[in-house]
Amino acid sequence: MKETLFLFHSTIGVIKMRKALQAAGIDFRVADIPRELRGGCGLCIYIDAVAGKEEEWVIPGHTESIYRFENGDWRSIATFPPS
Repeated sequence: MKETLFLFHSTIGVIKMRKALQAAGIDFRVADIPRELRGGCGLCIYIDAVAGKEEEWVIPGHTESIYRFENGDWRSIATFPPS
């Protein structure tokens, strides 16, 4: 598993994902978005995710994008439009 970063269109997405992760007993942390990335609400959530299973935690209409830190840089895994 690798640390995966989720960006959101608004803080509502952060709250919804936080509640879903807490209910599932998944460890996570909420933090400011790294300087080199930009996101709608300024907050992100980090979790350890299995490669290929990151989208299980997407909150439709709220998740903006998913990133993974690899080879010294953030790599986009997926992006999602707002609803």
